[in-house]
Amino acid sequence: MSDYFADAECGELYEQACALPDGRAKIELLEQSVRIADRLGDVRGAYTIRTELVETAVFNGYALKAITHFSWQLGQFDRDPSAYWERSLLWSYKWIVSNSLHFPQISRQQLMELMEDMRDRFVRAGYTNRTYYSNLFTFYIHTGEFELADEYYNKVQQMEREDISDCHACDRNEIVDYLAASGRDEEALEAAADIIKGKLSCTEIPHLTLATVLLPLYRLGRQKEAVRYQRKNYPMIRDNRDFLRSIGEHIAYLTYADPFQGLSLYEQHAQWSLDCDSPLDRMYFHAYAAGLFRVLARETVAFQIRLPESYPYAEDSTDVQSLSRHLQEMALELAEQFDRRNGTRYYSELIDQLSHPQPVQG
Repeated sequence: MSDYFADAECGELYEQACALPDGRAKIELLEQSVRIADRLGDVRGAYTIRTELVETAVFNGYALKAITHFSWQLGQFDRDPSAYWERSLLWSYKWIVSNSLHFPQISRQQLMELMEDMRDRFVRAGYTNRTYYSNLFTFYIHTGEFELADEYYNKVQQMEREDISDCHACDRNEIVDYLAASGRDEEALEAAADIIKGKLSCTEIPHLTLATVLLPLYRLGRQKEAVRYQRKNYPMIRDNRDFLRSIGEHIAYLTYADPFQGLSLYEQHAQWSLDCDSPLDRMYFHAYAAGLFRVLARETVAFQIRLPESYPYAEDSTDVQSLSRHLQEMALELAEQFDRRNGTRYYSELIDQLSHPQPVQG
């Protein structure tokens, strides 16, 4: 494979990176390799490296890197479409669209233009609007416009799947997310059944789904199942910052089931919540943690919380009530940015709810 590249060192770094497990070390080697290719003007080699880099970044919590490198690929493809495999680019485009939702600085108009550009490219390649409608379904879940989400969900369900469609497991997980977000616990668990039973799976499923169903299970009085899936799921996600929001969902569940275990998870992952690429995932994690510390503030024990060095309020390490308040403020600041982008109040209202856990008849 190293012969494919104009420079031997570049090819060797690429091969070394591909031999590594996914994670930061692999990304750093790929970035070293692509810098050499760029410097030498090895466009074909740089494109190949970026294909691997985009995928690795997407699935390991480095969405900004993925978006940046994919934009370069897209521009290069448009200069010389015959030189590259179009289907691979279109597949990556789906990841970029979904990850772009995580950044409030990308305006609603820009997101719509991005989805429309993706749709046009899919249609020119011989595909239908199914993926476009699926992305609109996802977008309207994010904005809290559930009637529009329903509309596009129905459009997707009426169309035949294509070889470019997301896998069955990802499609089902999106439905579980939607039902859980709209408070339909029993329907969410029914939709998740095939994932929970292991009949549907992929790279990130059941990882995401098991975290999502923990609170619905608890609220429906199915505590034994919730305990079992929490213990099964956490080892799947604990080492990958791409699952920061899912870890937050564990904390939300443990706020009710075992707040001190929830505290342990917070301490292990708090640093991620400060330097994770995704403002959306940071927002959710801060809000879930704010709810946890609001509950822990009712305890009569003395706390000494292990906070990251970069946490801005060091005095909160012994004052869980203050910690809860500051985490809620951090989450709300991000929620307001998303709401300005989306033109709704969905996230501000949601974050207020998540930060104030209500008693559950579990």
